[in-house]
Amino acid sequence: MQRIRNWRRRQGTNVFVLLVCVALWASPAEGAKFAGAFMENGGGARALGMGGAFTAVGSDASTTFWNPAALGQFDRHEIMLMHAERFGDLVDRDFLAGVVPLNMSLFGEQTGSLGFTVIRLGIDDIPFTEHLADELDSDGDGIVSDPEAFEILRPELQDRIRYKSDQELAAMLSYGEWRGDWLLGGTLKVIHQSVGDYSSIGIGADLAAMRPGLWGNLDFGLKLQDITTTYLSWSTSHTEVIYPTVVPGFAYHVSMPSTAVDLVLASSFECRFENRGEADQWSAGSFSCNSHWGAELGFSQKVFVRAGFDSGFETENVTAGAGLLLGPMMVDYAYAGDVLDIDEVTHRISLAVRW
Repeated sequence: MQRIRNWRRRQGTNVFVLLVCVALWASPAEGAKFAGAFMENGGGARALGMGGAFTAVGSDASTTFWNPAALGQFDRHEIMLMHAERFGDLVDRDFLAGVVPLNMSLFGEQTGSLGFTVIRLGIDDIPFTEHLADELDSDGDGIVSDPEAFEILRPELQDRIRYKSDQELAAMLSYGEWRGDWLLGGTLKVIHQSVGDYSSIGIGADLAAMRPGLWGNLDFGLKLQDITTTYLSWSTSHTEVIYPTVVPGFAYHVSMPSTAVDLVLASSFECRFENRGEADQWSAGSFSCNSHWGAELGFSQKVFVRAGFDSGFETENVTAGAGLLLGPMMVDYAYAGDVLDIDEVTHRISLAVRW
């Protein structure tokens, strides 16, 4: 009975995952719009607390995802870890990022830094029942109707369900350095996905730039994501496409030395050209855009509070967070409404160590 209760608890999410997989194999054009979605929202609780407006901020290890050009500013080592769970403990998402300063540069000017990122999303115990279709189709019409599908709860069929996993993984290698007044960088990434016996693999690249002090205390950042167009080739002979995304951003810094308070106001704009329609905040024809807005107050460079809006201005788009610097260790927490469109709020805690 415990196994049946666990199966019922997982059923909603598992059915959703299976339907998504079927949709991707059956409808390449529609499925391609959301290929690689597990990488969206990157990582780092600080960035999420600021509404994802991090393209022009880039001052912690998560910038390996948000804007690799900012790596050129780093003169220290840093490693960041983040773990998040969704739908209880059904969906696990992990983010790992690191920065290593180098005593060399690719363009012959100032030294640069190398970064690495790993993003993993996993769903375990997905029930596969296609091998039981003939037994469930009691009327022999070749279709398993909803009433027939519930026959899977029969104890004699429970032990014959095959449980498999969905694993989605991205490994990224990034580099950034100064070039005159600009920071330039890029990322090479390898993506691997597997659902049961099916798998895909793809290779993509991002390019990025940052201009600190573009105008006074205003910084500018730009990320050209999947600039080469990333193709995910499945073992089913189906191919998904991750189309290029242009992400400009701004960050304005206000320092108040007399009160030991620092303020950062940031924004970024995720611009796509793949006809996503109402899936994004604004759309016109094939163009669509999501805006990200965030603010951070720092007190004595030790305690931080954050707030923002992620892809809209409704209650579900509100984000908030806090951070605490303890010697070489930075602990950050973030809360977000339903920014992932999964009918569930998001909580993230990230831990970074610098030396």
